[in-house]
Amino acid sequence: MNQNFGAGDLGSGEAEGLDTSDAIRIQYKGDIIFEILVEPDPAKEAKFEGADLDMPRLLFVQEIFKDVNKGEKASPSELEEEFGTKQLMDAAKKVFEKGDMQLTTDQKAEMRKDKRQQVISMIARRAQNPKTGNPHPPQRVENALEEAGFDFDAMEDPEAQFKDAIDAIRPIIPVSLDEKTVAIKIPSDAGGKAYNLLQQRADVLEEQWGNEFFYAKIRVPAGVLSELMEELQQMTSGNSEVKDV
Repeated sequence: MNQNFGAGDLGSGEAEGLDTSDAIRIQYKGDIIFEILVEPDPAKEAKFEGADLDMPRLLFVQEIFKDVNKGEKASPSELEEEFGTKQLMDAAKKVFEKGDMQLTTDQKAEMRKDKRQQVISMIARRAQNPKTGNPHPPQRVENALEEAGFDFDAMEDPEAQFKDAIDAIRPIIPVSLDEKTVAIKIPSDAGGKAYNLLQQRADVLEEQWGNEFFYAKIRVPAGVLSELMEELQQMTSGNSEVKDV
């Protein structure tokens, strides 16, 4: 949405003179339509990347609209009827969580570019050339994806696009995702955070919680292991251990 509101167009002193061309509109369809304007980067991080939801920081304009283009604001009674609250931030949070993000062509292109770079980096870190056992350089991965005509999704998480991207380049360059099984030892005070990370990045085959240490046996893509251990070392101030099993 490239919309420049002039003075008073939004019917609010807060919005007078604001250039909202970079804002992202989120639209929620209930009995009536509700819309909010949000800051692009924090909104994309919260909506698609799991960042904390901080509505005062996210809102570009501190209002909820029925029609952003006309500057038509929703009334407190309309918010209460739809969301069960007259509180703007509480209602805005529900619009944000349940609504559709209305991206401009440029914003979608930028997000698609970001996802492309993230997937290329993931493949270069995690996958290997089975003939040499070495990872493919990012440029080779990028060239293979271009040759394959792989279409990146601006809205989908890079992790979800990783496997499809691997399948797309396999006819072009040899790719292996060999797995390793290792035992991990982590101080108990970091066990909770570490366990959450392991569940996200590996298959947890066994686990044991002790007073001083948390132990786990995991299966993980060989190319992910060094990256995972770096994260665990940072999380535990260098006090995590790993060994092959």
